[in-house]
Amino acid sequence: MRRNVLFMVGLAAALTVTACQDQEQKNDLTGPSLGKANQQQQPHFTRGAKLRQLPRGVRVSDLADPGRVVVPTACDDNTPFVQYFLSRAFEIPLPSLFLLLDRFADAVPTFEALLFQTRDADTFFGYTGQYTHRMTKVERDVKRFWDIQSADIQVLAMHGTVLADPRRTIPTYESPVFLGLPAATAQTWAGEVQNVIQTEPTVNGGNHPLFTFNAFAISAPELGIPDKIVMGDGVLDAYAALGFDDVAPQAVFAHEFGHHIQFERNFFDELPPGADPATVDQAELTRHNELMADAFAGYYLTHKRGAALNKKRVAQFLEVFFQAGDCAFTNPGHHGTPAQRMRAAEFGFSVADEAQKQGHILTAAQVHARFEAVYPSLVAP
Repeated sequence: MRRNVLFMVGLAAALTVTACQDQEQKNDLTGPSLGKANQQQQPHFTRGAKLRQLPRGVRVSDLADPGRVVVPTACDDNTPFVQYFLSRAFEIPLPSLFLLLDRFADAVPTFEALLFQTRDADTFFGYTGQYTHRMTKVERDVKRFWDIQSADIQVLAMHGTVLADPRRTIPTYESPVFLGLPAATAQTWAGEVQNVIQTEPTVNGGNHPLFTFNAFAISAPELGIPDKIVMGDGVLDAYAALGFDDVAPQAVFAHEFGHHIQFERNFFDELPPGADPATVDQAELTRHNELMADAFAGYYLTHKRGAALNKKRVAQFLEVFFQAGDCAFTNPGHHGTPAQRMRAAEFGFSVADEAQKQGHILTAAQVHARFEAVYPSLVAP
């Protein structure tokens, strides 16, 4: 039976919680650009509830584990990716920011999309729909490129504006897959969040990266959830602000589609090459899957019958994208270090280069087999 899995690119919850923690902690992500005065104003912050454990096999890699120690980019916390998010988050007045975080408003749009959204004629991508045409094209091209059954994968968007609509947030709060709140509490929280969204100008009606700074792929038939890829408005906005609007939608989507290749071909359940079944831990299993998705993405993005993007430009983007890598080597959500993730993508580049003259597209199984053969070198120190 296929395992149910949810993969995320975004670090919104982990970063916001960590950024609001005691400044003496080593994983402080406020960074020097926020200034000492601003840092001194940030009190110790603890959320008012804990996320429920998802059903067996369903994993929210970053968002459901706010205690995870995430250390981006070779353990350097002063990165454009992190700094953009934090600078935008701390535009919000602290009382409003803390209320939003205490009510898990940064996670609600993710779970609302996971649990309740389906593709329809009203689906759009980006705060103003500016990515709708591009995402439609990317979806079509990626599905044609890979030799897996993908017609049933719904490509959806995650919008922070749902936080202004209690009809959508209350069921999300009540869901046992999320917080499982009692009806009265869910109504109270939804009303409090709605009030901030409608009255606090800095959150822009919900069109703010705090709420949708991620993308994910899910396959959860046991929950009655169709196969999905969900693209967050906030993560696309962030990469556009960092100068990668030309490549980010394709690259983020290609990585998430790589996970669906794993689901369809049962690559997800494999042990990493050379792993001992008796001792392998979840951190290594997750890293293996994430690096494999990076390799699939690198292959598609630079193949002349794929996205046909310039390899140097893709690499420039991935240096920022892989700031979602981390040094939490023993954490179950470990995605691999930025260096390891870049090696995996460069492997995908090299395999695509081999096919440039004849334009041949390898099957997913063939790319997978080559990846497995080089995996030990990708994760070597």
